[in-house]
Amino acid sequence: MKKGLLKYFLALLPAVLPLLLSAQGTIYTRSARLADFPQKTTKIVLSGEPSLDAVLTEEITSRWRISPYEFCTEEEYDALRTGTRYYFLHFKSDDEFTWMHLSKGGPSEGNPLKTAMEVVSIPVFSAEDPSKDELVFLPAFIDIVQEYLLKAVVSDKVSYRGLAGIVSRNKKGKHICTDADQGRQLFIDGEPDYIVPVIVWGSPLGRHRHYWRMRVSTDDHLLYEYRRKRVKVKIF
Repeated sequence: MKKGLLKYFLALLPAVLPLLLSAQGTIYTRSARLADFPQKTTKIVLSGEPSLDAVLTEEITSRWRISPYEFCTEEEYDALRTGTRYYFLHFKSDDEFTWMHLSKGGPSEGNPLKTAMEVVSIPVFSAEDPSKDELVFLPAFIDIVQEYLLKAVVSDKVSYRGLAGIVSRNKKGKHICTDADQGRQLFIDGEPDYIVPVIVWGSPLGRHRHYWRMRVSTDDHLLYEYRRKRVKVKIF
C-alpha cells in the first residue's frame, strides 16, 4: 500500500510542485523554459573527429526537423554557449559514457527563462576506448532526442522525467527481437515493424561496469525501454 501511494505521489509531483512553490514567487517549469526551442537555432557542435563528424552531419541533415539548425566547432560553442540565442547539441563525456547532449545556452544566473539549462542526454558509446559501433543507431538517437523535445515543450511530466517519460508501451504490430547482433542487422537493413535491443556499455569503474539497455523500433525509432544496469567486473 505504501509503495503504491509513493508511486502515485511521484507521478503527480511534476504537476503539483509549481503550485506548492508558487508562494515563493514566479515559478518557471521546464516546459516554460523550453517554450522558445522551436524558434531558436540549434547549433550542432562538431567534435573535430572526422569520421564521427561525417556521420553526424549526414544524419542531422537528413533527420533534424524540429528547429532551425547550424553546424559549429567546439571553439565556436565555447564562445557562444553563455549567450541566449542558441540551443546546442553536442557530445559530452563523463567517466563512463559519451552522451549526445542538448543544452540551452545562456548565463548561469538571472531570468530563469533565459539562463542556461541542461535539457536531455542519451548515451551513445563508451567514454574509454570506444569502438563507436553504436553509431549505427545514431538515426534513432537523434529521433529520440527530437521526440522528447516535441513532448517536453508541452508536458511538464515528460520534461521532468527525461527520456523515461517517452518510453512507449504500444507494441501492437511489432516483432520483438531479443538478440543484440540480430537486432543491429535488422536496424541497419531498415527492416520495418521490429523492436530491437541497443546496448551501450560504459567504461569499467572499479569492480562494476554499467550499461544502458534501450529498445527502439527499426522504422519510426520510438523508444520502448531505457534502463541503466550494472554488472560485476572480474579483477585478476
